[in-house]
Amino acid sequence: MFSGVAVALPAMGRDLATGATGLGLVETTFLAGSLAFLLPAGGLADAMDKRALYKASLLAFTAISLAISLLPWLAGILCLRFLQGIVSAVFAATGMAILAELVPAERRGKVFGAAMGVLYAGLTLGPIVAGAVVETWDWRAVFWVGAASGLACWAMVNWQLPSKWLRPRNALHGPSVILVMMAVLAVVGGSATLRIGWTGVGLMATGLVLGSAFVVMQLFTDRPLVDLRRLRGNRALRSALWVQMIIYLHAACSIFMLSLFLQVPQGHSAAATGQTIAVGAVVMALCAPLAGILSDRSYPSLVAGLGATGVLGSALLGMTLTADSSITRAGLVVLAQGIGFGLFSSPNMATIMNSMPSTESGMASALAAKARSLGMVIGMIVAASMISLDYGDAAIEQHPARFIDTMTSVYAMLVVTAALAIVSIALGARHTPPTTEFGQRSRTD
Repeated sequence: MFSGVAVALPAMGRDLATGATGLGLVETTFLAGSLAFLLPAGGLADAMDKRALYKASLLAFTAISLAISLLPWLAGILCLRFLQGIVSAVFAATGMAILAELVPAERRGKVFGAAMGVLYAGLTLGPIVAGAVVETWDWRAVFWVGAASGLACWAMVNWQLPSKWLRPRNALHGPSVILVMMAVLAVVGGSATLRIGWTGVGLMATGLVLGSAFVVMQLFTDRPLVDLRRLRGNRALRSALWVQMIIYLHAACSIFMLSLFLQVPQGHSAAATGQTIAVGAVVMALCAPLAGILSDRSYPSLVAGLGATGVLGSALLGMTLTADSSITRAGLVVLAQGIGFGLFSSPNMATIMNSMPSTESGMASALAAKARSLGMVIGMIVAASMISLDYGDAAIEQHPARFIDTMTSVYAMLVVTAALAIVSIALGARHTPPTTEFGQRSRTD
């Protein structure tokens, strides 16, 4: 339901007579809802029973999927996708937090690695399953299958995970919730409408102003959504979140550029491109559990640093791609990135979760998801902006050689950010309590 919906978009466009901009909004509104509600979801998760909240969000996600399949007009679908994104933020804020409650700190790396492996496996299978469903039935069947599997998951979780619905202990700070949601909506909406001109620029500027106001409000309110003063003093957490953001900047940016490279200058089919890119997700699914086990037995920052080094190697390989490069060489870029992300994700998540008290595990999980999502959005904005500056209104197909130059510049930027991530991991490890480094409970707990 996260990665497979993109496969259904062309069929949806034909059925609803919708152009590329409208179809792009199907994905953008989901992302906006998720980004906008991550911090409120983290606060809500820490204020009430996480298990009950997780099960309720799973059931709501299932119901929304079914409702989307029944709507005949795009506007209604976009509204429901935004709501579905909000519900997905609750998954992000409660899922890892529940694991942190169930598993002692010394074994969290292994469990987080397994969780990340399952996540990457799902992202790999999503487009494959969705493609088969669309070819057999139509785009609506993707949401039918998603709703049916979601209902089965809810039944299993409801049976295995006892919970009790509790009234939130502390009410969320309303103005903070409104500000952060408006800021994210403005930034995401601005990035989607940059081609329009001043509308997109104005929305982006508004989002930055609202985001700054949110930061100021968190410093002076007694009930902040995220305690920035404590975050500023928690160097291990701050460093892990920063690295999470800049590493995941590579994920969206590199895949976006490789997809265009393989299909435009190289002339490969969409199917071949998808299979090449899927290699990275498969490798991530295999490496993440192993990285989690290694992080429990050694220094998590060391394993995360090896992962960041793999991402750096992927960016360096990307810089060497030319119009004459084989699809195998492009596959090596994806392979190196997959190994890097597989090694990085679970130990860095363990560092984040172990750097905050157990009473704030929901906020820790939400912050991790926020950093990951922000990195992916920034990566997409950077790649799209560099292409826009080089091409203007011209189609990429008209100047394939120019695209190679643009891609080389993008990968050069990714080399710099990956190197910065490695340095940040090294510096962050110096400020991480030794007990946390070996997977034990951190001093903040």
